[in-house]
Amino acid sequence: MENAVIFGTYQFIGFHLCRSLLEEGEAVYGISYPNVEIKDIEDKRLEIGRNANYQEISWGEKITFESGKIIYDCYDLSKSKQIVERIKSDVLQEQNVQELIRHNQELIFLGNILEFEEHAENLYSLLEQQGLPYRAIYFPTLFGPWQPNEFLFAQLLEGNEEIVISDKEYREDAIFIADAVHSVKELLVKNSERYIFLRSGLKDQWQQCQKAIRELAVDIPSYAIPPLLHSYGVASPNNNAENLEMQRRHIKMYK
Repeated sequence: MENAVIFGTYQFIGFHLCRSLLEEGEAVYGISYPNVEIKDIEDKRLEIGRNANYQEISWGEKITFESGKIIYDCYDLSKSKQIVERIKSDVLQEQNVQELIRHNQELIFLGNILEFEEHAENLYSLLEQQGLPYRAIYFPTLFGPWQPNEFLFAQLLEGNEEIVISDKEYREDAIFIADAVHSVKELLVKNSERYIFLRSGLKDQWQQCQKAIRELAVDIPSYAIPPLLHSYGVASPNNNAENLEMQRRHIKMYK
């Protein structure tokens, strides 16, 4: 990639992807969604803001990019609808549609597997009507440093006594964030299927991670993955205990 434009650069995936690309010497332009509050945003800015290849741009200052990927992080348990509506209102403006078509820029969407069908109906169908090129990568539960506290693993590692499990948290699989980002970068530079679902390939992976933190009786729904999604296997060089320990140490560092 010549450069990457990341909308939601301080969201969970967006931040880790941004940092990883910067470490490889890529140029990254970061844009935050208006009115979407991000916990610890200043700490995240300190981590990547000093990199000479990073430039943060406000929503109102967006400029036309003639190369590189345009990436939207829509992976959020509580604000994804708000984020998708903001994306639609911007991308589908006639002027922006014409610019994207003129430069043949591909849009990349990163989302929660449990919201794929809603995104397909309310966003992707509109992009297709406009003839805009796009791909979408979907994820089960992602965990690791900076995991939002809406997720169960973060609550357990924080030591919360009162636990709330979101019905938007996919409970059949889990992938460590660094491994997910590695796979996203692989997919960005290859001609892949339009709709991808990342999988760990490990049996009862979400449940095994949860039990490694604390024994807790949790219902595991049975999910039907839409047939449009093509599976993409994600390997991890570490075991669950090692990956969870990285998240635990990160929480202690910022407590």
